[in-house]
Amino acid sequence: ESGKVSLHKKKEKLTRAQRNKQRRVRAERNALEKRRAEKRMLASLSEHKKTAKQIAKEEAEKAERREELRRLKAERQIEPLGRGVTTKLSTIDPIRAPALPVALTEELAEQGGGALRTVRPKGSLLTDRMESLVDRKMAARKTLTKKNVVQGKKRKMKGGKHREYLLI
Repeated sequence: ESGKVSLHKKKEKLTRAQRNKQRRVRAERNALEKRRAEKRMLASLSEHKKTAKQIAKEEAEKAERREELRRLKAERQIEPLGRGVTTKLSTIDPIRAPALPVALTEELAEQGGGALRTVRPKGSLLTDRMESLVDRKMAARKTLTKKNVVQGKKRKMKGGKHREYLLI
């Protein structure tokens, strides 16, 4: 190892003036970094106020929306299920809307008086009960499904039974 040349130069001893200059440069660099850090801190504080206002505004909007939803839910719960069945049905399907379930005074007079024993019931007990169940969400409304009818002539093929195809 004694034969190898050292690549590193030995540090020369600095003079007092050079050491003072280096100390001043380091102090100046530290002061500059400190000022930059303070500036960043102030910028983040001013930005914090802006974001705090924005968050407060969003929270107020959410609270207002939550209150509105709660109020609507309470209104919906107050109204009992099955209320206004005939009006709802008449808006959905005005042609097949049921008649009033109670006989009118003119109809009672035609039947021979207003005695309850002589009053004939109106409507169908079964359909009224089903409509009530559907309105209270205890049964599903029956949907009419039509079969898909393919129109055309059937022609039999030679060569066996049950061999048919459609001509469209």
